[in-house]
Amino acid sequence: MKTTAAWLSFLSLFVLHSFVGAQELHYLGKFTGRQAGLIRMAGQHYEVTEGTLIAGWGAVKMITDSHLILHIVLSDADKQELARQGAAVYDILQIEIPHENLRLVPFGR
Repeated sequence: MKTTAAWLSFLSLFVLHSFVGAQELHYLGKFTGRQAGLIRMAGQHYEVTEGTLIAGWGAVKMITDSHLILHIVLSDADKQELARQGAAVYDILQIEIPHENLRLVPFGR
């Protein structure tokens, strides 16, 4: 059990380390009738579609009414570094950014 907790802590630190320097990202929603969404970074608004690369965050994989789903694909060098540290090596990290309005509703209510 302690090993699992230590492993999860390590993985969390690695993932968070990847986002150091990344600007705060807010998902404002999907455009009606289109496969495009609106995000806010550094006070600026940007339209994104599937495949859009968001600096420091990854590429847009899917846009839904409730979430923006991003993928970060690790390079071979990143994978080697994970292996060198004894961590689990993965190919893709999926990040789900909830719609800004969903953050205002307490979970479970």
